[in-house]
Amino acid sequence: MIDKIVAQLKTGRIKNVIPFGDPITAPPYIVVRGVKDIAGRGTQIIVTTHMKPGQQNFLEDYCTKDIATLLEDFKSATRNGNYNLLLQENMSEGIMVNNSDGTISMERWFLLPSLIF
Repeated sequence: MIDKIVAQLKTGRIKNVIPFGDPITAPPYIVVRGVKDIAGRGTQIIVTTHMKPGQQNFLEDYCTKDIATLLEDFKSATRNGNYNLLLQENMSEGIMVNNSDGTISMERWFLLPSLIF
């Protein structure tokens, strides 16, 4: 499902979108990673947008508007053939400035629910 989310995000204004673990490209770029939800609801999808210092306004606008629009009601089949709906969760607390490549970044979180029997 990460690959389909990456493909969907590439349709936006920022084309450098990679899954977590791939080599980092020049800013602006977006990294998509999945982590187990601590509440057991499924997988948290974390979309982190990186930009050059000084682009705070573009970063905030992109994270609050563009990503929300690109992934609003996003539905797709997983690699196992299950059909999932990505649910919007939260934004990060603000802009992060301690990135190893000198970029500034913001996160947007989504939930990929799992059925529990």
